[in-house]
Amino acid sequence: MFGPEFLQQLSALKGATDNGMSRLPELIVEGNAGNGLIRLKLDGTYALKELHIATELMHMEKADLEDFLAIALQNAIQQVTALREKELMHSLSALVPNPSDPE
Repeated sequence: MFGPEFLQQLSALKGATDNGMSRLPELIVEGNAGNGLIRLKLDGTYALKELHIATELMHMEKADLEDFLAIALQNAIQQVTALREKELMHSLSALVPNPSDPE
């Protein structure tokens, strides 16, 4: 059922995805809220690398500060998700023939 050709393709697929995913810790995105009053940076593995809260927000209501943090985090998570998809598609593009290319 699974011949040598299939196993070779599977191995190539794994290699391509591993290669694309290996760069993720090096890629950084920034999320922000409140016109930059709250900024945070995530790497491509969703790890928090930096968090900045402007001193102007130190006396803000707890619920408002939590809202700003949630907005900044959601913004960064969306960017990382898009970045991961882009990296994966790029790493797999060598394995999948482009239908618009003439043979």
